[in-house]
Amino acid sequence: MRPSFLACLFAVLLLAIPARAERTLTWEELAPPLPDLSAPFEHMNDGQRDQLFELYKLEELRKKGKDRVWEGMDAQIHEARTALAADKLEVDDLLAALRSGMAEYNSLMSKPVAALDGQEIRLPGYVLPLEFSDQLAVSEFFLVPYVGACIHTPPPPANQIILVKLNQSYRVSGLYDAVWVSGRLKVVESKRELGYRDGSGKVTTTYELEGVEIKPYE
Repeated sequence: MRPSFLACLFAVLLLAIPARAERTLTWEELAPPLPDLSAPFEHMNDGQRDQLFELYKLEELRKKGKDRVWEGMDAQIHEARTALAADKLEVDDLLAALRSGMAEYNSLMSKPVAALDGQEIRLPGYVLPLEFSDQLAVSEFFLVPYVGACIHTPPPPANQIILVKLNQSYRVSGLYDAVWVSGRLKVVESKRELGYRDGSGKVTTTYELEGVEIKPYE
């Protein structure tokens, strides 16, 4: 029985449809461009900038409470402030500029790139299962950029974790199998409870991947 003209035409049209364009991403491309924070500190040398950043970290730790304070911390803070002031630097103004810049930096580090919403992408990473079956098959997992992510607090920024939902489960050998994943990327915030080696809490991600194809990384 010969195929009809319409069937032949339909087959030709199907062949003419281009395969979906798939963009290979890097993890860096999942984060928005970060601001240049150097302007307020251009008049400082490398040693002064390092000392200012150490002072910033010490003072931020002290603000977080007594459990973050150790004997001698106040002496370290005083020594750093004295050294910077001796170089005729406005220590409080520089710290205020650094705090403002770090707040902007940390905010951007958690935001997604809106232009990626709906794109077909391909990305390498490591599988962090959210739950296992008896046969080590997973149907939902976090894709993360490095081994050990989300095992300790704090987790990576929200835009450096992708929630992957599979239509068919994928068999893993354990934690952190290296894979390639392909699918449609969605910009959507999700939260999942996760246990760490040093505690537990909710992990936030700003991306999900659907229609996924997964292959071992080679």
